[in-house]
Amino acid sequence: MVPVKLPKEVLRLFPMWEHRCSGCGTYVESNMSFCPNCKTPFDEKRWRVPPRFLKSHDAMSEYAHKVLAPKLTPEQRELLFQYFTELFSDGFESGDFSEWSGTQGSPAVISADPHHGTSHGEFEAHGYGTETCYKDFGSSYSTISVRIYLQYETLPSGGVGALSIVLGNQTSGDSIAAGLIINESPNKWWIKDLANGPSAKASVTPQTGVYYCFELEFTVGSNVKLHVDDSTVIDWSSSFSSNQIDRVRVGYRDWGTTSGNVHIDCVVVADTYIGPETAEQTYTKTWTTDALFKKLGIPKTLGIDAAFQKQDTQKTFGLDVAFQKSFIIQKQIDAFFKRFDIVKSFAVDARFSALITQTVSRQIDVLLKKLDVTKSFGVDVYFGAVVAETYTKNFALDVVFAYKVRLPELWLDENGKIVLNISKPYTWVGT
Repeated sequence: MVPVKLPKEVLRLFPMWEHRCSGCGTYVESNMSFCPNCKTPFDEKRWRVPPRFLKSHDAMSEYAHKVLAPKLTPEQRELLFQYFTELFSDGFESGDFSEWSGTQGSPAVISADPHHGTSHGEFEAHGYGTETCYKDFGSSYSTISVRIYLQYETLPSGGVGALSIVLGNQTSGDSIAAGLIINESPNKWWIKDLANGPSAKASVTPQTGVYYCFELEFTVGSNVKLHVDDSTVIDWSSSFSSNQIDRVRVGYRDWGTTSGNVHIDCVVVADTYIGPETAEQTYTKTWTTDALFKKLGIPKTLGIDAAFQKQDTQKTFGLDVAFQKSFIIQKQIDAFFKRFDIVKSFAVDARFSALITQTVSRQIDVLLKKLDVTKSFGVDVYFGAVVAETYTKNFALDVVFAYKVRLPELWLDENGKIVLNISKPYTWVGT
């Protein structure tokens, strides 16, 4: 994704935060007292999240034109639009015309042979009829460009021609249009001054089944240009209508054309020249979630390094995802200790962090949450591990002691107290 670089005076026009409900995830306006979806009370600090329009320049541009621009002064708008030019775009990927303000006639969205993505608009000739989709803007513009990708499935025939881009004003009517004139040989690209009548032409021999990058650039009252595949084929200066443009139509405005249909895709409207789409890079990938990273366009084999924004690195990953370390071998429970580059066999160190292999038998391993190891001990785990041993016990209380003890003789004295015969060897381990 191309970084968005803006001067401070432009950035100050944008909000610093958006607010998202911590309960249900709904985005909430800062002037609300509670979430409109789940009624959770508004929490200004806890609900702060980075604005969604920061995810890309396109998203920021859309926010600038649709949300921010209507709130600004003319001076602020002029400053803003030095950096954001796209007013509208649609590739018909929604499968319908929901992104548009409306339609005329019966246009369709189909999936056969789109220029980009999976869908495009299809428009048919109807004599002197009109079959278009149109977009109305809340603001009007003195300079505007409309770029479409245009493909003739069948060339128009009969009548004068067919217009595929029409610029106008919702109140005053259409001003200028561009398309194909067919009553001359050869066929010509055509600009028609709909307000005053004159037209301009450029020789062309269009082919069916070929997408043309077709762009109409209009400056109200003075100049119009037609660009085809990034070449300017018509540059016409005249006293055009002075009406500001606030409506764009694409499709077929017929000029007596009785047959033919056209496919239109990748529509962009801006207040400056747009030009063709940049060539799409292809690359080999080993996963299917690269859409989350907006198709980085890196010509390499990707494992999971895109998640870390590492580029031009050929890697073989073991546990790299979690620990970013390579060449770790023979791990069983190492992940618990984050110890790396160690070749080991583990038995009970998951509980005790011991780094030696032990083979012991157990009797009361339930206290150790069933470590699945074997130990030879009585209750020695309570006092610490000891080597396996054998000792002789003379009474039941011996189990209290976990070390080797040879008990001496005991007897009662004349006062009834137990006496320990200290003349015999012993090992004292407690009271």
